[in-house]
Amino acid sequence: MSDPRIEIYENHKQAIYSYLYRSTLNRHIAEDLTQETFFRAFKSLSTYRGEASMKTWLFKIARNTYINFNVKKQTQLEMHSGTLDERTAVRHDPYKHAEDKLLIQMILLKLPENYRTYILLRDGNGLTYEEIAEVTNESIAQVKVGIYRARKKFRKIYKKEHSCNEGF
Repeated sequence: MSDPRIEIYENHKQAIYSYLYRSTLNRHIAEDLTQETFFRAFKSLSTYRGEASMKTWLFKIARNTYINFNVKKQTQLEMHSGTLDERTAVRHDPYKHAEDKLLIQMILLKLPENYRTYILLRDGNGLTYEEIAEVTNESIAQVKVGIYRARKKFRKIYKKEHSCNEGF
């Protein structure tokens, strides 16, 4: 009989990694956070009651893992420098598609965490409003409004950034 943890990991690792990568834009951090997510999930697997789907439960753990990582990172940066240092490595790619993809990733990083989460879970991972509500501990109405506002803010930043980048 196979270990159910292996099946859970194999079925959900790519979606969780993808969400965390788009949240951090750093492959190594996303890999570490993905491993931490599954470590936490397996550690508390006996408490999983099945009220939400396994996918929703794992996204909830991934989001909390990411938030905890950001809190630690911010605290460490503030301790070392007194302010947050917002340096982002920009990779130049001669292909327009790659540039657009990078621009989208950079805009996602500029959004507040909850807006980024809405967009990544709904548009990036195809979760339903109900699943997102479960992940974020919000009502479905709050999720719908949040997604609307997140997309609106994303479009606003995109238009501003896209018009700035056209001159290059």
